[in-house]
Amino acid sequence: MRAAFIKQTGPPENIVVGELPDPKPTGSQVLISVGAASVNPIDTYIRSGAAAQPNMPLPFIVGSDFAGVVKATGPDATRFGVGDRVWGANQGVLGRQGTFSELAVIEQRWLYPTPDQVKDEQAAAMALVGITAHLGLVDEAKLDAGETVLVNGGSGAVGSTVIQMAKALGARVIATTSGVDKAEYCKALGADHVLDYEADNVPERVAALMPEGVHI
Repeated sequence: MRAAFIKQTGPPENIVVGELPDPKPTGSQVLISVGAASVNPIDTYIRSGAAAQPNMPLPFIVGSDFAGVVKATGPDATRFGVGDRVWGANQGVLGRQGTFSELAVIEQRWLYPTPDQVKDEQAAAMALVGITAHLGLVDEAKLDAGETVLVNGGSGAVGSTVIQMAKALGARVIATTSGVDKAEYCKALGADHVLDYEADNVPERVAALMPEGVHI
């Protein structure tokens, strides 16, 4: 298979695009035919060595976010079948290879079904930011409908995802950003109130909107 990989950490010039052996799934692993992948800042940190990874295999396939189709499954994999569309963020950590390759072997617990109406490119672009937003809002903050969320940096990748996810869960959203264009973007995503931290006194504005404070 063709893949983008490194033989040692370092600058972008260390990335090689070439042939590697096709991976094979074992245990509860799933073999994915990768349809799309996207780049995150963490990918550059791992590639450069700035974020040292234990048990990094070499050559190491870079990248983490992906979407594609199940091509084969290991003997203990039960969640997905051949032909299923899936997405996820493997992150290439703890000895796992990355996803900038034609094929990727990934544990089934890191995979999620791709909705029919969502393209692979969209799913791959949303993978890590979507997981991050969900972990924060649902797993950690346990957001309930009717609560108010203050999203700092609402126009960023994670922030913009948090706005949409919070609204889908029935929350009220106050977002901060900078500039008219970004403020309009946050409003278009569903934010109930948008504050420009370059022009507004954010603490005062939030206190005026929510005298008893925000929930999250």
